[in-house]
Amino acid sequence: MTYVDKPTVSNVVKLEDPNVAKVNKLEVMLNTGTDIYQGACKKRGSTLKDEYRKVAGIAYMDPKDMAKLGVANWESVLVKSDWGEVVVYAAHSRDAPHEGMIFIPKGPWANVIVSPETYCCNDPTYKGIDATVEKTDKEVLLMADLMRAVYKKYVKTEKDVGELSSLGEMPVYKKK
Repeated sequence: MTYVDKPTVSNVVKLEDPNVAKVNKLEVMLNTGTDIYQGACKKRGSTLKDEYRKVAGIAYMDPKDMAKLGVANWESVLVKSDWGEVVVYAAHSRDAPHEGMIFIPKGPWANVIVSPETYCCNDPTYKGIDATVEKTDKEVLLMADLMRAVYKKYVKTEKDVGELSSLGEMPVYKKK
């Protein structure tokens, strides 16, 4: 196992913390940016693989916030904003404490929930986005599957989106 298989996140979340009130939905501020683990995957050309999903399809959270939701490291959470929703893994942030804030590495999963508006600077707003987080049983999609589900890539008809099996970790090429 390499360091990019699962980034080092300490397992300090106390799901049964009596000092934390349980909630079903948590209101948070979403911040995005680049991450060293994500960069390592991109350099190795593995953005279609499971290892990239584990470093970019993740929400780093404060352990108290994770306890409020009753989620542990590597469990799925649904993050919603005004621009969309996406399922990502939850993980204890290496930069905690920062209750009420989550960090999702800039990339395909974050792009689903950030504003597409660039305000004439060629970059969307990646910081300070109001969002909610809730626990879910849904699976975190591989990048190719996320592209198909959200942007209708690699499908012939709209009906195909929900009926096709996973595209997996293989490159997807479109025949002309």
